[in-house]
Amino acid sequence: MAELQQLRVQEAVDSTVKSLERENIRKRQGLMLRCSARCCEDSQATMQQVLQCPERCSAPLAQAPALGASGLEKFQDRLPGAPRIATTQPKIQ
Repeated sequence: MAELQQLRVQEAVDSTVKSLERENIRKRQGLMLRCSARCCEDSQATMQQVLQCPERCSAPLAQAPALGASGLEKFQDRLPGAPRIATTQPKIQ
């Protein structure tokens, strides 16, 4: 029984991580790459401005690990109540 519950928790964690990657990290990667491309295409930008683009454009992506950690913390905060909920809810056959 404990192994089954552990498997369910692991599957939920995996699903959460995949969801964060798809919905958040990929979006930020796309924004970063498009931002960098716009910088390189800007003929009015100075060399210094173009050199600063990668740092400026990658800032949102650099925040992604903190968002992932925050999402996992929220998930872990809900875990202690899961066994209580599982034992109080009627089983679906």
